Amino acid sequence: MARQLSLSLDRWPVPLDNGLYDRAVAHRQAFEQRCAGGTVSITLWVLEVVPDLYIQACEVVLGGIRRETPLRLSPRNRYDSPEAALRAAAQKAARELKNHRRSSGLYPDHQSTLLRATNWLEDMLQQCDYLLDRQVNLFG
Repeated sequence: MARQLSLSLDRWPVPLDNGLYDRAVAHRQAFEQRCAGGTVSITLWVLEVVPDLYIQACEVVLGGIRRETPLRLSPRNRYDSPEAALRAAAQKAARELKNHRRSSGLYPDHQSTLLRATNWLEDMLQQCDYLLDRQVNLFG
C-alpha cells in the first residue's frame, strides 16, 4: 500500500499580500552609532525563501535621511548563497552611504562616524568575498 509522505512547508517564509517578506524572519546584520547630528544606521537582511535561493534588502539611515530596499523576490534579487546576497546588500548600502552622506548634514562634522560605518561595510564585503572565494575553490 502506497503511503503519502507529509511535507513540512512551514519552514519556508511566505510573502505578505503586497509581495514583500517580513524582515523579522530574515537574518540581520546591523551597524548603528549615534552622534550629535543624529543616527547613522545600516541594516542588511538576508532571507532564504526556498532551498538555496536567497534574497536581500538593506536600510541606511543618515540623520534624517532613510533609504531602504524591499525584501522581495524578483528576477534581479535572487542569489544562490547567503554570502552572495549579503554582499549585494552591503554593496547597495555602500552606494547609499556614499550618495547621501553630504545631503544628510552629517558630513564633514561627523566624518568619523561615517568612516566607521564605511569601514564596517568594507569588512562585511571582505568577509563575503573571502567566503565566496573559499567555496568556489573548496574542491579545486
